[in-house]
Amino acid sequence: MAAQQSEYFWQETLDTGVVRLGLTPQAQDELGRVKFVDLPSQAGTLTKGDTLLAVEAEKAVLDLPAPISGEIKKVHTAITDEPELMNSTNRKDNWIAEIIVTKS
Repeated sequence: MAAQQSEYFWQETLDTGVVRLGLTPQAQDELGRVKFVDLPSQAGTLTKGDTLLAVEAEKAVLDLPAPISGEIKKVHTAITDEPELMNSTNRKDNWIAEIIVTKS
């Protein structure tokens, strides 16, 4: 599994070739405790630069841009009910979506 990172999101390529995105420690520090998230549609597509995640946190309210383009395969719906998972340093807890990457 290869891991890459952007300003807000870490990227991890799973064994299936799907890319999993999550919130970086840098972003967690910048945002503070996450209180609310608005996730992308599970059956949608994503274009690099479009909003991947809308976040309301103690230090900021932001729309975070997608670092990649692709088809959304899976969304971590548990973070809608438990946004505090976004504050975790464990990637099994703070991931947002799994994307089948397309060329941008």
